[in-house]
Amino acid sequence: MWCKKCRKETSEHRCGICGSTTLANAPFEAYWCSNCKVPVIKQASDIARHVCPACNKSLDYLCSDIRPVFPEERLLIELMLGKPLKYINESVWAANNKYYINGRAKNIPLSMFAHANIGALVKGLSKCRENNSYNFFNENIRTFTEVNKDRLIAIKNEAYTFIQETASKFPANNTVISFSGGKDSTVVADLVARALGNPSLVHIFGNTTLEFPSTLEYVQRFRKSSPKAILKTAKNKEQNFFNVCEDIGPPARMMRWCCSMFKTGPITRIISNLYKDKQILTFYGIRKYESVSRSKYSRVTSNNEYIKIQKQTVAAPIFDWKDMDVWLYLLAEKIDFNDAYRLGYDRVGCWCCPNNNERAQFLSKIYMPDEYKKWHDFLVEFAEKIGKPDPEVYVDTGKWKARQGGNGVAAAEDIKIKFTNCTAEEHAKIYRLNKPITEDFYSLFNPFGMISKELGRKLIGEVIVLDPQQNVPIISLQPFKQSDFDYAIKVKTMNVADHEALQRMAGYQIRKYNACRKCLKCESLCRAGAISIQGDTYRIDGGKCTRCKKCVTAKYIDGGCKMTSYLATKE
Repeated sequence: MWCKKCRKETSEHRCGICGSTTLANAPFEAYWCSNCKVPVIKQASDIARHVCPACNKSLDYLCSDIRPVFPEERLLIELMLGKPLKYINESVWAANNKYYINGRAKNIPLSMFAHANIGALVKGLSKCRENNSYNFFNENIRTFTEVNKDRLIAIKNEAYTFIQETASKFPANNTVISFSGGKDSTVVADLVARALGNPSLVHIFGNTTLEFPSTLEYVQRFRKSSPKAILKTAKNKEQNFFNVCEDIGPPARMMRWCCSMFKTGPITRIISNLYKDKQILTFYGIRKYESVSRSKYSRVTSNNEYIKIQKQTVAAPIFDWKDMDVWLYLLAEKIDFNDAYRLGYDRVGCWCCPNNNERAQFLSKIYMPDEYKKWHDFLVEFAEKIGKPDPEVYVDTGKWKARQGGNGVAAAEDIKIKFTNCTAEEHAKIYRLNKPITEDFYSLFNPFGMISKELGRKLIGEVIVLDPQQNVPIISLQPFKQSDFDYAIKVKTMNVADHEALQRMAGYQIRKYNACRKCLKCESLCRAGAISIQGDTYRIDGGKCTRCKKCVTAKYIDGGCKMTSYLATKE
């Protein structure tokens, strides 16, 4: 047993020193060999054998995880410390904002990134770039991979076995690799192709339109170096990120509408076009150590609550890998990767993601000055528009990332379901619409049953929804004229046990009609492919709809429309 807190072995299920629950399987962590000057990946409970496998010298504990610092990042840190090229022949590694120089920790406080002289750093990088050699770094990495070769063999073999066993349950043609251009998906793409002996697998790259320039460059290199791989690019060509930000406000940590609109949705469309109604197996690069939320995922799942894109089972070959394992594989196998990591970025999703840390923001000021300025100026203008007293401070301190709801945003009015109870008929409500009724409006009621215009009263333009099992009317839809509403619809429920529940779900569809911003969440949710969002229309195909009612169930979409999460306001 192993106590993570005290870092000691014990024979009991609770540590005799601190009382913490012990671990049966201790994690692998980074130790330092002062002789070889590299991190050695060892299991924490393996104390008795904590010697370097290359030189047999004793090891010292370093940290729980670590990554290499490439010469480009090392030079930048040296310039920040006022010591250009001082560590060019030293072994430099990092964990978060802590750097390790020859095994000795050196903190770089966040305040140093926030107050750095960007202009001076850019000039320093330009001046020293020619002399910034890779010679020592390459030799150091060669030692690192040699020292940790047993770890590499172990994680490779385990991953191969997992991939082969998981893939054996699916038709060979139904296997997909989710390819982001980041280090984790790069490793997964290589592992899966090797394990299955198939270089012609389908790779789906979600181009969010907010990718790092180096990501797009890397994807092109991958395409050329892997000519047999089928690389499909999923891109939302109908929406402009900044236009959407103008409308509903920028994304925030708890309101990442951009993921659905610019990544998940477009990828869903590619999968639907390629595989129609088939269940597919998608290998992707999720790792449990990336975040608390991801640590709760399963290695293989088809659970609707955890999968953003339906019609797929997702599998994570490197779920238990740490950063140091990923880098060990990439460097030992000499696999090309995204150059953003050389600059010091530790994640390469959207370059302006609200989940990016202060260091990533600092790096963007240096390496993406035009994009950074455009985004910063927009954020300041937005802060002014919603009434923040000190917009610059609001943006520079990162408070915009914690924004919740649509306070100060005009579009927030569209998610409010405005209705009056009908005084003339029981179980009837008159809902306010913000645009004229079209055929697409009626299609939104397909999840409840069969739409029939023939059974409705033609003089009032009534449309009836029939229960699919009993073939009896359950909803009456009547265009309505009311003095304070420009456009309105009367929704009457009948022949049902729970009128309140049916009216609530009908209200969700009213909200969709008023508030849809083409986030594509509904398309991603629908396994039947019945929901399509094209141009300014949201339509549900009655011939494809299986009436599972996921699109009108709060468990899957809060309030029936994702805009509820993004635009809700405090009254």
